[in-house]
Amino acid sequence: MMLFATSGRTDRVSEVIARRIKKQISDGRLTAGHKLPAERDMARQYKTSRVSVREAYRSLEELGLLRIRRGAEGGAFIAQFDHEPVRRSLSLVLGLGKTSHNEVTEARMLLEPSIARLAAVRAQPEDIAKLELVLVQEEEEVRRPAADSGTTAGRFHRAIADCARNVPLVVLMNALADLTAESVSSLDAKIRTRHRRKNCEYHRQIFEAIRAHDGDKAYMLMVRHVGDIQDRVGRTIKTSSAQNRLCGPAAAPKRARAGRAASDGRRN
Repeated sequence: MMLFATSGRTDRVSEVIARRIKKQISDGRLTAGHKLPAERDMARQYKTSRVSVREAYRSLEELGLLRIRRGAEGGAFIAQFDHEPVRRSLSLVLGLGKTSHNEVTEARMLLEPSIARLAAVRAQPEDIAKLELVLVQEEEEVRRPAADSGTTAGRFHRAIADCARNVPLVVLMNALADLTAESVSSLDAKIRTRHRRKNCEYHRQIFEAIRAHDGDKAYMLMVRHVGDIQDRVGRTIKTSSAQNRLCGPAAAPKRARAGRAASDGRRN
């Protein structure tokens, strides 16, 4: 029995194969662990080359929809649902696009308060327990002397997105968290720790609002929190940039000229 019917469309055969597999996954006809036909069998069904089938399988593997195993027991298997590849791709696109601090701030202000409101409305007891665990770990980490707080950075915001129970929002939130973490990583460790301690104060208030299922309060607290942290990080980045310009190569000629002038003055 053929797994797919042949297509009369003019698309590349590999794209047709990939699209049909994705459709069957979304329809629930192909589930995690299901083994797809071998390349030669799929090529025979589509009356095409094994190269086209291999391209289709590889494209689905890159999306995280397939797992390709080698060896006698190998083959192409439907993967367990995982949005990490999508998040990594989105983070990469945003990073390569040189997304500015202002753009990240605007996106966070539009997205995160609404996520916090949804989290307050939809969070189940197990979600709240997980969120509290993340918060307690973060609070314990920032209380340690000279703690850099790298272990828990961003986890609280990601956990709030999980509470919202909306996959697209989770992916977007994680991509924004990656960008924010990248910006903050360039800051001095002491500055990062100071920021994290301030963040924890907001996190505790937001958590209490979510636990109380108070969507409006969670929304307003997140507006203040995102505005505060982005403003503080933005000011620090500007200060660091200004200091780097003063200490950079462009400053050297001025110092050299000043030195020559002083030397000339002594000779005169």
